[in-house]
Amino acid sequence: MAYIEINKNNLLYNLEKIKNTTNSDILAVIKDNAYGHGILEVASILNEAGIKKVCVRNNFEANLVKKYFEEILVFFPTFEYNSANVSYTISDIKQLKRARHKKIHLKFDTGMHRNALNLDDIDEILELAFSKFEVRGVFSHFCCSDELGCDTFIQLDRFKKLKQKIISYCEKNNYKLPKFHIANSDAIGKIDEYFDYVRPGIAIYGGISGYKPVMSVWGEALKVQTIHKNEAVGYNKKYMFNEDTKTTLIDLGYSDGILYFDKELKLRDTKAVGKISMDSMMVIGEYKKVCIFDDVKEFVKNYPYTITYDILTKLKTHIERKIV
Repeated sequence: MAYIEINKNNLLYNLEKIKNTTNSDILAVIKDNAYGHGILEVASILNEAGIKKVCVRNNFEANLVKKYFEEILVFFPTFEYNSANVSYTISDIKQLKRARHKKIHLKFDTGMHRNALNLDDIDEILELAFSKFEVRGVFSHFCCSDELGCDTFIQLDRFKKLKQKIISYCEKNNYKLPKFHIANSDAIGKIDEYFDYVRPGIAIYGGISGYKPVMSVWGEALKVQTIHKNEAVGYNKKYMFNEDTKTTLIDLGYSDGILYFDKELKLRDTKAVGKISMDSMMVIGEYKKVCIFDDVKEFVKNYPYTITYDILTKLKTHIERKIV
């Protein structure tokens, strides 16, 4: 059966690099099945490594990993009460007015303009939040930290001013100070202040430059056969063979989340040919198993219309994840 290997040592290396670069606590992002790596598998490694706080997408993911961490920040929560170690992101003032779960992080818009509280409403937000809730954190999100430009530093300056305003408000009203965080993966190594937490996602999994790859994807052989010269393979005969060729059919297809192709796909050691099927694809050569990729950064270079995040997160949960 097809499977995914999770390289524990590389994941631990990436965590250590982040710690050494920032000297801040890591609020690890394990949303969307840990970027396809397996949320339970990654949670167990993070727990062993001493990571105490994580971010997830929704309440379902939070419930899966409650036992592993001191705090789980839910980016897109529902409104029911939850465990004491779960915090809800508040990104809209209407959400703040109707939230029931008391432990929250306030997310402010410093330039992304996507899903966050408006700085123009800060006085009302602070009064509502600190009088009714336990505000555990205040954060924002960079929109352009993967580029060289001024936007990141404009946002950083706005966040620093926001932090000072909140500190003054808390000191004046005798409220406990929240933790502050803004740095995502691409901001690490670029900015001059990392605040209380850094919030890496793709860096943990080695999906950007400077970090070691954590995932390798493997398909196993279903059938080995020789396809003769001037014969084609697969739907619509998209790939014609110029000579007799030994091929292997492997047990991965687009229903498993493999990138769709209709002629060929470059793999680590060979290539898949023809049009990919729902549950299988044909590769050149004779194999017992085939590595689709063991470094998503290299794999994605051949396909300019996608990104590493897209490749990783589409891999389906039914594929077995093995920690190695």
